[in-house]
Amino acid sequence: MAATTNPLHGTHTAADPTVSSQTFTIAGILVTVHGLSELPPSASSIACLWLLHPRLQTKETMAPIAGQVVSAWNARIQNGKAGKHPKGLIAVAFDQRNHGSREVDKLHNEAWRQGNPRHAQDMFSCYHGTATDTSHLMNHLESYIFNTQTSPKITTHFALGISLGGHATWHCLLSDPRITAGVVGIGCPDYTRLMTDRARLSKRKTYTESTPPGAEFLGSPDFPQALQDAIAQYDPAGLLLPGHFNPTGPDPAPSKASLDRFRILVRERLHGKRILNLSGQADKLVPYAAGEPFLKVFKQVLSEDKSLDVGFEDVLFDGVGHAFPRSMADKATEWLCDLLAKDDGHVSSKI
Repeated sequence: MAATTNPLHGTHTAADPTVSSQTFTIAGILVTVHGLSELPPSASSIACLWLLHPRLQTKETMAPIAGQVVSAWNARIQNGKAGKHPKGLIAVAFDQRNHGSREVDKLHNEAWRQGNPRHAQDMFSCYHGTATDTSHLMNHLESYIFNTQTSPKITTHFALGISLGGHATWHCLLSDPRITAGVVGIGCPDYTRLMTDRARLSKRKTYTESTPPGAEFLGSPDFPQALQDAIAQYDPAGLLLPGHFNPTGPDPAPSKASLDRFRILVRERLHGKRILNLSGQADKLVPYAAGEPFLKVFKQVLSEDKSLDVGFEDVLFDGVGHAFPRSMADKATEWLCDLLAKDDGHVSSKI
């Protein structure tokens, strides 16, 4: 049987699980809902998995992971392994801003090396917009697909994002209390460090023409102050530990005041949530090292204060570059189904 290559999962065949899909126009956005036809008739409550695609891709590229997760969950229901009162599961995908049906200018999706001088601004504003769009669509989705008096209700929201969508998943988790769990696939929680390193690798003059190199990158036209201000409001590292991380040198130990503020914000934004972070050990585009200093502090804070009740599992895949192969998809599927099978909607923390 012929196989096709999907940029998210590697090789797939026609034998892979698929589910129904229906596309609705909601708030001027084409929104594809996977799994509606397969919902168990007895389901009175629904879990919705928001699928956020990578840069330079479209909502259609998320169909394989939608089929895999929804099919796996429905199989658990049929086999009696989905908990006492199993929810139905749907998966929802839409084009990120300036992608697919929403593309305005192709260049603005490209990186510095491909000739886009505003790469840093374009990428951050795009996936910040994705998180905003996700929350907006959450407000309206149910009125399009479950709009009768006897329709089931969406009671649970999860997010799974890959690359650009992985960055956006961090934003979704921090910004919307309705999203109680997220899979971050090859994403990064520290945009400043990620892009400073990318400027170095791209040999941007704003990075190379200073002593030491990189000393004047932050605040330059490639990374202006207004962008830094936005990062301080929405980016995990920028919001939770502002000004702490030094992208061009060693990081100082965070002060007690900084850690106290960190805990307060984690309790406000992430209490009771579950996060699975999947990274490629050989990823050069979004290297694990870019987010590692933040994740180290994050794990430390969670381990020292169990009352924060944040489940965080951090998995590095040996030999995997900037890709979301079958091994990651399988891990995400199992993790999401285990989460749904818990009557209380939580999984134990694995820090």
